[in-house]
Amino acid sequence: MMSVSLSAALLVCVCVCVSESCTCYSAHPQELFCSSSIVMRAEVTGEKNIPGDINRGGMGKVQYDIKVMKVFKGSSDRIKLIQHAYTSEMSSLCGVVLDHGQYLLSGEIMYERFSITLCDLIMRWDGLSLMQKNNFKYRYQKGCDCKISSSCTYQPCQPSAESECVFDDWYSLRSLHEAACIRHSDGSCNWYTGTAKNHTHTDA
Repeated sequence: MMSVSLSAALLVCVCVCVSESCTCYSAHPQELFCSSSIVMRAEVTGEKNIPGDINRGGMGKVQYDIKVMKVFKGSSDRIKLIQHAYTSEMSSLCGVVLDHGQYLLSGEIMYERFSITLCDLIMRWDGLSLMQKNNFKYRYQKGCDCKISSSCTYQPCQPSAESECVFDDWYSLRSLHEAACIRHSDGSCNWYTGTAKNHTHTDA
């Protein structure tokens, strides 16, 4: 069972998050997965601060040393060569603070650097259930051509098209983090929630 602190941490990744000028809008983890160029499991092994160029008004960066463990999205051969993740040193600019350990990370290549922000997928790997890990490994990719809608006009919410999954319960951790919207053989998209009730945090 998730601890209160872990539940709160997971919600930060998907709910509206405002830190001065940094704003991350609500999104299901699958939407973040599908909109990201790179999704990986990586181990953070070190860090250092990189000062910005004051003459050019540049802000400093934090360079995290990482070891890529598994690539879930993107060019595997290229991503496995990544050794560092970069983020702003300021939380107001969506900078991310990481501890040593394994994470689920998403991000983009910017100026030939792998960059991450508070608005990306940033989750401790050992905090994910087996269902969540399998979603990132297998299911989310299959549902990237489906649409996840977070609003509806009437209750109970119903999809407006066969390719749509409606999600309106942002406060249900199970619905939010365990479900995947996948396309079935008949062309329709529906939520997959699994049948197993065992949510032990095992490594997969």
